Amino acid sequence: MVTGGLGFVGSRVVRMLVEQESADVIVLDDCSLGVPENLGAALDRVTVEKADIRDSHSVADVTSRHHPDVVIHLAALHFIPACDAEPKRCVDVNVGGTQSLLDACAATPPRAVVLASTAAVYAPDEAAHGDDSAVGPIDVYGLSKRWSEQLGELFHNKSGIPVAIARLFNVFGPGETNSHLIPAVIRQAATSRELRLGNLTTKRDYVYVDDVARGLAALAEAAPEHGWLSCNLGREQAVDGFALVSTIADLMDTELAITTDPARMRPSDRPVLLSDCTRAHSLLGWSAGTSLADGLREAIAQPTAAGVVVD
Repeated sequence: MVTGGLGFVGSRVVRMLVEQESADVIVLDDCSLGVPENLGAALDRVTVEKADIRDSHSVADVTSRHHPDVVIHLAALHFIPACDAEPKRCVDVNVGGTQSLLDACAATPPRAVVLASTAAVYAPDEAAHGDDSAVGPIDVYGLSKRWSEQLGELFHNKSGIPVAIARLFNVFGPGETNSHLIPAVIRQAATSRELRLGNLTTKRDYVYVDDVARGLAALAEAAPEHGWLSCNLGREQAVDGFALVSTIADLMDTELAITTDPARMRPSDRPVLLSDCTRAHSLLGWSAGTSLADGLREAIAQPTAAGVVVD
């Protein structure tokens, strides 16, 4: 079962599982951002259950009827400005929703649970973040995900059910459903040579969505052996916004000018976010195989998810 399985990352996980696995795949999604069309041809081979992850009764009903062997939890609010604007909703979805799912898993135990977290749980540092680096979120999104991690650890300690945490860095690729920097640049560049953007001096570790999907599947396989496991999933290279815009301009064969938009500036923004994925390399045999340019080329070819307008 994949929660948030119609969304940006979730739909790629589901499509990959359908292509590579013989197991049945259940999608639990409230359809607030993702749409069934995001699954493409895989839609005919999965069962979609519409439910809000915060609705404990609905989540428990879906879990008890399908009794999933593995649960990959991706249903969450991810866009930091939206989380900052509605902190209560962020906590309700990301923390309350995770607890709702874990309660359902306690009643109908799976073989393993994978919880998607974020590099935003780490304390700001210009050095690469290893899997055991100090945590210290600086926004409500990172805090909500750190709390979810702790709920997952408590659940594992009490139930014995294996839990794997995936700390995702900046995921990008076709069909992104939130207005992060890459889809914003691509969308604006499609109609204008002048871009209105926020702070471009910050450096981020951009990892392609299909690489992340592989990592999540690998964690699901590894979790039973380890019981409790946490891994970074990143590309281990950080680039600033100016380099990103330059690469996109080259791929689109155009020239782009940048105007700073105060409305797009974030009140708190760490200068560098960079991954060290040593544990994923050694325990999962995983690494990010898609280059930034190749991933951007795919994102440019298919800039938005079906039915979703990126502003």
